[in-house]
Amino acid sequence: AVVSTQSGHYGRERLEAQRTEQLRLEAERAEQLRLEAERAEQQRLEAQRAEQLRLEAERAEQLRLEAERAEQLRLEAERAEQLRFDTEKAEQERLEKERAEQQKLEAERAEQERLEAERADRDSKLRELKRHLKPK
Repeated sequence: AVVSTQSGHYGRERLEAQRTEQLRLEAERAEQLRLEAERAEQQRLEAQRAEQLRLEAERAEQLRLEAERAEQLRLEAERAEQLRFDTEKAEQERLEKERAEQQKLEAERAEQERLEAERADRDSKLRELKRHLKPK
């Protein structure tokens, strides 16, 4: 009877030890699963952050291109304004040159008319003189 009691006692201890080992393994597995879930969540957050950074970089590039285009348009507008100014200036110079040429021609014509009037006046005086000097 003593042996069977001991054998039953050892059997219970062995069952408890197996149960304790099983619980320890289950706790280890639960901890391992918890760590894997944490790692997966961390990876999900990192992927989300990476996507956010990619989108921000895309937006920054878009803004850079828009700024570049705005600068290009500003320079084109400046060139157009300069061209308009140069064209107006050239037209003004052409008109002034035309006016100066016209004034020169008018001055030459006036001088010619004055010389012709002087000549006509001299010729008239000369005829008058000849008429007075002719013997009667």
